[in-house]
Amino acid sequence: MQARMDIQQQRLDSLEGLLDVMAVGNPTLQRALAERRAALGMSQPDPEAGTSTDPNPSANYFDDHDVGL
Repeated sequence: MQARMDIQQQRLDSLEGLLDVMAVGNPTLQRALAERRAALGMSQPDPEAGTSTDPNPSANYFDDHDVGL
């Protein structure tokens, strides 16, 4: 049961990352995601994370996540 829960959490984390990628450059989607995270009591992603070394952090999403392609 724990293994199934871990897999489900990995899938949710991957989906969250994909939504962040989709929100890049889209202020309306960024605002909607921030509001949803706040309503669910989730922490907001660090806007400075990755920006100092990677000018386009969303470009590596598919490299960093196993999306089952």
